[in-house]
Amino acid sequence: MSTNRGQTLEEIVKAHYADLTPSQKRLSDFILQNPYEAALMSSARLAERLSISEATVVRFAQTLGFDGYISFRERLQDQLLHEVRSSERVATMVSEPAENAGTLYEIVAQTVHFLNQLLDNVSEENLQEAVDRLSSARQVIIYGEGAPGSLIHHADFWFSRLGLQVKKTAQTGRRFYDHIFLAQKEDVALVLAFRRPTSEAVALLEVMAECGGQSILVTDLLASKMHSLATQVLTVRRGPMDAFRPLGPVTALIDALILGLMRKKGEEAVSALRRLDDLRQRYNVLYE
Repeated sequence: MSTNRGQTLEEIVKAHYADLTPSQKRLSDFILQNPYEAALMSSARLAERLSISEATVVRFAQTLGFDGYISFRERLQDQLLHEVRSSERVATMVSEPAENAGTLYEIVAQTVHFLNQLLDNVSEENLQEAVDRLSSARQVIIYGEGAPGSLIHHADFWFSRLGLQVKKTAQTGRRFYDHIFLAQKEDVALVLAFRRPTSEAVALLEVMAECGGQSILVTDLLASKMHSLATQVLTVRRGPMDAFRPLGPVTALIDALILGLMRKKGEEAVSALRRLDDLRQRYNVLYE
């Protein structure tokens, strides 16, 4: 068999994801989330790691259009090598003076690299679609976990000031469900889920689908069980799982949603912010 050499493995997996068995989907999720580890594993070792049969690993590769797992792994290794070389070129910025090198310079270079990927993955039409959903919602439920979850406070800060009714949560476990059990069909969930599909993220997406509401999934995963549950998926890549991953690209997307809402609401947004300032001035806290 032969595969389209112009496609990335993520694109190939995404195109075939609906046809995979549950075990194969779990396998694909593991590989996409842990590509460097998977690239060094044999089919037997991978099968043992995920408690599946080695035949499942082989059939998975064949379903994607490869002769077998060995050719799939070779493609994965080639892609990772290309990405590493590309990242090294971006991070070192060889054309710049050496004195510019350092931690800050490296972070800026990495952020610029993944911001450019963001422009490839999320179009203006995608962004406007998300803005329209948020703007028309009765209530926006925002959930995030891990480092990207810290941005739910930033989103809440601005969404609320623009007149949106917001319920945010970064809780896990039993108390998480206090925030979602009254969701309605007029509501929209904004879910930040990176690295893996958490039980809370899946639950929120399922609840929104069941009540007839809508959801916007922001993730770095190209395919997972969350994707089929979400109304809209916005892909934000942040780099390999085993390295420090800057929040800049995720922040840029959230800021773009905020700016899009400001522009959509126009004078309504200005009036809302003016009312806030008037209230602060009334109680002498405007400049505190």
